[in-house]
Amino acid sequence: MKEPLEGVKVIDLTYFVAGPGTARILADWGADVIKVEPAFGDPGRHTGAGMTCPDSDWNNPFYTTYNAGKRGLSVNLKTPEGKEIMGRLLQTAQVLVTSYRTQALKRLGLDYESLRESCPHLIWAQVNGFGDHGPAKDNPGFDTVAYWARSGAMMDIAEKDTNPINPPIAFGDSVTSCSLAGGICAALYRQQKTGLGGKVEVSLFGQAIWNVGALIASTQHEDVYPKSRKEAISPVINSYQCKDGRWIFLSILEHERYFGTLCTEVLGCEDLAEDERFARTLEAKRHAAELIQILDREFARYTQDEIVERLTKADIAHERIQHVKDVLEDEQAFANQYLISRENRDKSRSLYASTPVHFDEADIRTQCDAPLIGQDSREILGELGYKREEIEAWIGQGIVAAPV
Repeated sequence: MKEPLEGVKVIDLTYFVAGPGTARILADWGADVIKVEPAFGDPGRHTGAGMTCPDSDWNNPFYTTYNAGKRGLSVNLKTPEGKEIMGRLLQTAQVLVTSYRTQALKRLGLDYESLRESCPHLIWAQVNGFGDHGPAKDNPGFDTVAYWARSGAMMDIAEKDTNPINPPIAFGDSVTSCSLAGGICAALYRQQKTGLGGKVEVSLFGQAIWNVGALIASTQHEDVYPKSRKEAISPVINSYQCKDGRWIFLSILEHERYFGTLCTEVLGCEDLAEDERFARTLEAKRHAAELIQILDREFARYTQDEIVERLTKADIAHERIQHVKDVLEDEQAFANQYLISRENRDKSRSLYASTPVHFDEADIRTQCDAPLIGQDSREILGELGYKREEIEAWIGQGIVAAPV
């Protein structure tokens, strides 16, 4: 079966995670993605070192997560020759994905306004921190500041009266890359019908506001964040600690239907099921603190395994609250190829997260390594019609980088 984006060429002019992640998704969907880097490379190649990951050319799991499946071209875009190479490359491509700031793109002649006349067919897709307008439009925008801090997520998702969340690296970037990939595909559909490209833009700040959209709605109507689990609006949509110190998350959306089952079949508390303070949704909300205190005590009578068995038998929605490290052994993740074991260049093996959208029965791509800096420079320039002697001269002059 052909992959959905087979035949689509994407130029990846990005760094760190949100932009590269977008292009990685498109590569997994079948696009020919060419990563264009300066000779010193994408600084994201070394981000993993701060997370105790290897970051060598032979084993770089953090960088590979967001750059697998691409070809690599290294060219100095500040030189006349580099500009000419990029111009020819864009004439052959359907999509340019970039996470460079707009001012930097203008200096290179690669901003949307500069390209829409010379490349009217091109889909120009950018991820930035704060959007195209407003006082923060030119601010540097890593996901920690643009996604987490400014949106309120860093403060309001945390437990009440504790510190702000220490956000996991690349969380907001990864979510944003999914949105930009979807936007690019919508633009490709339009391109196929009209032959015209256009601009697609996603910001980390805008993505975060969408992700907290329910809170945007509710906080206008007396809902207050951050919340404490001890004062949750719904005591049966809450976390509870078990006898062995591990946690469970309970998610009962139909209170009247399942509360009695929870009390009798799971917790063995028949009297609680008949308590008028808790039997119905509104009463339970009014007496939330009292009910949570009771449920805390009842859940603490069982180990996590015991409570999972009882909740499963009662068909009540729940889940173990895991650490990320637990996911590395999660049978469900492997059964669906959400985690894939891949070989690195040094012959070691690492587990990698796969991109989340799967098509039909198409195989999940299992190629591992991200391209080395300029790994495919000769091949790509040859495809553009440049002669071998010309390419080698550029390599000697430092205009193009390629392996020896």
